[in-house]
Amino acid sequence: MEKPPVRNVIRDTRREIKYVIFAHKELNRVEMLNEIRKFNSESYNIRQKSGTTVELIVED
Repeated sequence: MEKPPVRNVIRDTRREIKYVIFAHKELNRVEMLNEIRKFNSESYNIRQKSGTTVELIVED
């Protein structure tokens, strides 16, 4: 039986963006920042407006 994904939360206080990252384990700060970098590097992910919440699902 597969465990439910773990909810990891990190905030960008400068731009007031909240990132919620669902992964198979608890992520440390560096891992969360790497996932956010991957998300922001995709050309179809437009720049987020301040005050938004972004939900990411990590499949690794």
